[in-house]
Amino acid sequence: MCMDPIARPLPLDADGVTRRNFLGTGLGALMGMRFVQTPMRRVTETIPISGVTRRTSAQTWGPEAVPADQLRALALVAMDAAHAAGADFADVRIGVQRDLGVGRYPGGAQVELAIGYGVRAWIDGVWSFQHGNVLTSQDVAATARGAVAGAREYAKVDAQLRAHRASLVTGDDRALAWAPAPRVTGEWSVPVEIDPFTVPLDDHQRIIGDLTAVASPGFVYSNAQAFGYLTKWHAETRVFASTDGSLVTQGFMRGGIGVQARAKLPDEQDSVTLFLPEQDDVCAGFESVLRPNFMSYVRNLFDEVVRWREVPVRPFTDVGRFPIVLDGRTMASLIGNTIDNALDGDRVSGIEADAAGGSFLTPAEAVLDAPGPQFSPLLTMRARRTLPSPMAAQWDDDGVVPDEYPVIDGGRVVDFHTTRETAPLLAGWYARHGRALRSHGCAVAPTPASLPRGTGGHLFVDPSQAPASLDALVREVSHGFLLINGGAFGSPGLTAGEMQGRGASVILEIRRGVPVARTGLRMQFTTNAILKKNLLALGDTTTMGCDRTTTAKGIPWQESSQLVTAPAAFCKDVDVIRWGA
Repeated sequence: MCMDPIARPLPLDADGVTRRNFLGTGLGALMGMRFVQTPMRRVTETIPISGVTRRTSAQTWGPEAVPADQLRALALVAMDAAHAAGADFADVRIGVQRDLGVGRYPGGAQVELAIGYGVRAWIDGVWSFQHGNVLTSQDVAATARGAVAGAREYAKVDAQLRAHRASLVTGDDRALAWAPAPRVTGEWSVPVEIDPFTVPLDDHQRIIGDLTAVASPGFVYSNAQAFGYLTKWHAETRVFASTDGSLVTQGFMRGGIGVQARAKLPDEQDSVTLFLPEQDDVCAGFESVLRPNFMSYVRNLFDEVVRWREVPVRPFTDVGRFPIVLDGRTMASLIGNTIDNALDGDRVSGIEADAAGGSFLTPAEAVLDAPGPQFSPLLTMRARRTLPSPMAAQWDDDGVVPDEYPVIDGGRVVDFHTTRETAPLLAGWYARHGRALRSHGCAVAPTPASLPRGTGGHLFVDPSQAPASLDALVREVSHGFLLINGGAFGSPGLTAGEMQGRGASVILEIRRGVPVARTGLRMQFTTNAILKKNLLALGDTTTMGCDRTTTAKGIPWQESSQLVTAPAAFCKDVDVIRWGA
């Protein structure tokens, strides 16, 4: 028997029978399972940091997290209710999220607890989804029965879809047959040496103070200063269960410290800003900011900031085609906004046609059987969701163990990012090549109360095996540009787009292999040209950089993000269309 985990009510109203719930199980089901979703149920506590509170930890404040065994018990209640209501298949994600943010002294801290769950039910080839955020056995069971009722009502009005159920394996009908998945049970957690929620707030702020000291006058450079430091952490316990008997529990922890550096002369408005995105999204505990090389890594950032600050500013007043060098993070951003999105099984299958959009890599089997490569033979990529990546997981939100798989080999597309729902699109191709039909474990629900969508996980682009530093690539440029620290990419349709320097990105004009000016400009590109005909060289392992690409998927939209790690790149003949700061 399961006890209701939250004895005292949270200070938010629970959902009852409302218009929003009706849309989730009635009209929403008739529109094809793209339901309006309520947010997780949240409680936020602001901690004013004083002499007393500085010695306390975040776990002292706010409501207590719900134990994992109670979440598992409620997940089984949901599956029992769905089975009793007549579901052919059902699954549930239920979880508790905790967030902690600590600012610079004398600022405060904030801790937040969020709870929620979502149930999918399948009857006669039709899916329905319903979510909730009240952790009682009665509410969880009612949500599961509501999902089953939605699927049953949808099935009544969709006889044509049900009549063509068998056509899914040819890609004509996405909603019915899923890739098989074995029953899974077990527990897994991100290894954490020091739980940041148990660390005194004073220790969080001491790390922030140490970073400020690195950039203080006389310590590094008098014209360098740090700003925007914030330690932030996200912890989650998530349970997945299904009527097939799967029951798994995962514990996630990620976070770190936001590091930004600005070099600015006292009497000038101009400045250069860079940041270390890989430091604020680490899959580890508080120990990640205590490692011995952390401060030296930050000092290197300030060295780089001041180096580029000393390059003069000059507007670029020409147009035409120029060679460009992208540092690792900028190349990762380009890949994430073009190829990685185009490999998304949700886009390829058409599921996202009215939301995030489609893909130019269709039809999938024709792309896989194409006689030649779609991209430069320099490009080889594979995806995985293993530690230490922030996207690491033992099971995805379909209950599938993610595998490591190649997606591009020598410029040829060899696979796609698939879930149990989208993998059958490739069933024929897999069979012809002697491969078992399986999901790659790409199903991700942003919260336990969200409907899972396909996400490519962490994509890795192979670097050059020969020595090729960023400086070496730049030396090959007679007159062109170097893009540093990412940028703004616009990519409507994924086949073409625009790059520009913005925020913490830097564009340098290069002449005879030497940076001569910082400038502002926009460049237009087509994906086929820049990543096939125009890609001349990749950097080596010393040039690798990481970027997170976030898009909106589903109806209503919900966040979907992928990580890409890539080397620097040298591209020729890129169109410069506008100029100016």
